[in-house]
Amino acid sequence: MLLAYVDESYTRDRYSMAALLVPDDEAISLTRALDVAGAAQAYEVVPPAELHGPDLLHGNRGWEPTVSMSRATIRVYHAAFSAIADNKVATGTIPRRPPGDDAA
Repeated sequence: MLLAYVDESYTRDRYSMAALLVPDDEAISLTRALDVAGAAQAYEVVPPAELHGPDLLHGNRGWEPTVSMSRATIRVYHAAFSAIADNKVATGTIPRRPPGDDAA
């Protein structure tokens, strides 16, 4: 079974979604690899901070200690992308199905 971790983004003119497809037997190792506990200890990030780009870049929702630490932000991003690359997952945009395609 595949698990899909979905995120969306939007501007005034466009709405898009992306998914990280993870085999169920890889979900726990990926979750552990993406855990922000290391960042919490190293940069005094406040749990339950999550890896959301805008929060990390602007120092919101627990990431306040990193707002003036651009190198720390880059390290956290690097660690997250490395964790994704090191696990057996698939990334990409979610394609739109043609009208009338009701396949699950």
